[in-house]
Amino acid sequence: MARLRRGYAAARRRPAAGAFVLAMLCAALTLTGCGRQYTNLGEARAAYARDGIGPIVIAAVEDPLGPGFLQGIELAVREINAAGGLLGRAVQIRRFPSSGDLRQGRRTAIAIAQDPRISVVLGHRTSELAVPLSVIYERARVLFMPSFATAEQLTRHGFDFVLRTLPDNAAMAAQTASVAQLFGHERIAVLHSRDDYARELAFLFEDEARARGLRIVFGASFFAAESNYRGMLGQLNGVDFDAVYLSTEHLPGARLVRQLRELGFAQPVLGSDRLAFGRYEELVGSAGDRTVAPGIYDVDTPGPLNRAFVTAYRAAHNADPDQSAAQGYDTARLFADIVRTAGSTEPSVLATTARYSPPRAGVTGIFAHDPRGDVYGKLFELRVLRFGRWWPLPGVTAPYRLASFRAARLEMQREAAQQAQTPAPAPGPQPTPPEPAMAEVVDAAAAAAERLQQTAAAVSMPADKAVGAAETAAAADPGADLQTLTTARLSAAERARIWLRLAHEILGFQRLGLVAPQTGAGSAAVGLARSLADDLGFTVDICELPAPDAHAAEPLNAIELTRREREGISVDDPLEQAAVRCWTRLARSTDALLVVPDSGLRPGLVRRLNRTLRSFGVPTFAVAQSLDSDLGLTLALVATGVDLDDPQVALRFNGVLKGLRVSALNRKLTNLPAVSADLEAFAELGIRPDPRLLTLVSRAMQPAFPSAGPDPAQNGGTDADAAVSAAAPTSYE
Repeated sequence: MARLRRGYAAARRRPAAGAFVLAMLCAALTLTGCGRQYTNLGEARAAYARDGIGPIVIAAVEDPLGPGFLQGIELAVREINAAGGLLGRAVQIRRFPSSGDLRQGRRTAIAIAQDPRISVVLGHRTSELAVPLSVIYERARVLFMPSFATAEQLTRHGFDFVLRTLPDNAAMAAQTASVAQLFGHERIAVLHSRDDYARELAFLFEDEARARGLRIVFGASFFAAESNYRGMLGQLNGVDFDAVYLSTEHLPGARLVRQLRELGFAQPVLGSDRLAFGRYEELVGSAGDRTVAPGIYDVDTPGPLNRAFVTAYRAAHNADPDQSAAQGYDTARLFADIVRTAGSTEPSVLATTARYSPPRAGVTGIFAHDPRGDVYGKLFELRVLRFGRWWPLPGVTAPYRLASFRAARLEMQREAAQQAQTPAPAPGPQPTPPEPAMAEVVDAAAAAAERLQQTAAAVSMPADKAVGAAETAAAADPGADLQTLTTARLSAAERARIWLRLAHEILGFQRLGLVAPQTGAGSAAVGLARSLADDLGFTVDICELPAPDAHAAEPLNAIELTRREREGISVDDPLEQAAVRCWTRLARSTDALLVVPDSGLRPGLVRRLNRTLRSFGVPTFAVAQSLDSDLGLTLALVATGVDLDDPQVALRFNGVLKGLRVSALNRKLTNLPAVSADLEAFAELGIRPDPRLLTLVSRAMQPAFPSAGPDPAQNGGTDADAAVSAAAPTSYE
């Protein structure tokens, strides 16, 4: 994290890019005019919101790259209205034309600002428009969620009404540099067009590459409007380079790459996100093969949320959704969630609620915002262009995710140390308390039961203690080092030990529960937990399950038999009877439960028992080679890597690696965990980690079926989501 900021600071010192922010903001302030009553516009918007009468209006600025963005918003709004709207009011879309011209963008922004019914603005594709127009929206007090802008300057001015929906350029550059290093590209040629956005991104990439020990062996810039780049590209003759980093729009990017291939250069091209968002694959043709670029969405992403989105979009448009459609859909639904949480569309309430709400899952990733409006959790995924379409490169962002998590821990430690050294302020007037609506949002977790408070405190421990625990763990176990994870041939036991340390960093448990089957996996889990308990300072409470052929430990009376039959537990299976007793006992004595996935129990039963523990404030987690079933977990650490059993997956890496076989890349990745989290469980448990730490989470777990609906694994039994009381110790979901 700190490295990202240092890299950007270096980029800002470059004369070519130094005037970007000042010029754009000055232009915006000039265009707004001195006599416009923006204060009155904000007051009118607030009054309309307080009245609570009439529709809630979304301003949707059309996308010049196609209709997908607006179609995604329309689909989301149809679903919202079909479910009863927001706050009992219908949601409407007011469409505005797209424009790449700042003056036309200014006219659009003023028209939006003058409509007091509009609560949010979605759109304005480029940062060149979004950054200056944010001044108008800020003064008019309308929530601005630009769906594609990634410039660093967007959230650097302390504005209250600007909310990112994509990671910024620093994160994009760092991810791409991380993948370049992973792929073995040590010498890189950097090309960028002569516009502020492309220049900023290229400079950030250069700084990140150098920080990782990579060499920038060639650099050049060009005008995007040119049609002949052969003179510049010819300078690459005699330059020893492994890959090209290209920062530009998709149209000049396609022209340049075609000419690069015509001149005989076969090295892979690492590009900016603007290649993946445009029609690059159509324009570049076969010459674009082996282009790698950041993206945010793939239609084949697993999970019920994306399946429902793809099905609905196909039914409406007879086509698959693209990235723009997914981003439009997600941003509209994100706005709806903010309104529901706030219970109001009053501008100031929306702005504060957006920054302090729990993380949310969308089809494009996780949305977790900090007080400045930056988004965390959601990251770009690297994709490769092969055979005319973009394919995801599985697992390649795992090193960046883990490194960012470690960097965030250290940054939090520095912040805590600085706060500790800051002298207390002199007595004086007390600060103005926050607005009631904001106080309700910030203090929502504090209203939970005492057990939930204790769990949240363990999970969201103070920054200095959390980072201290992380550093202690790393010092005690050299295997916790990222370099060791990506290079060493670790055994399954060594890897599990490192992963359990990481789970302890995330959850901060002090009393670990473990339901241990009498199997090899159960014995390994017991040994793992006990081996780390003393090092990390937690206790272990183990409840052993009987052997699969054991008899019931005690007979059940007729009432208990009837209840268990009705609720889907086999009365003839002593393993299931013992499991209920174990989960019930550990719910009272532990603050986290380590789950053994291959315990011999039916996944549906484990799922229901794990969800019951939420009522006791106990998160459940697993560390596993693979996880094929929904076990109702709060957190899962699963092996990442390349699926070498699928030739099509391995083929995606052909030609993009330097001095590295796909099997060797897989060995670098297989020891790194892909971390999944159930965000609904986090909210229910009162878990509120710092948004910066959510960079580690690569996927939001989603239930395989609605929690209040039928459980297919229980042969018709119901999934009763009522809380389990201590007076009924054998009850379960």
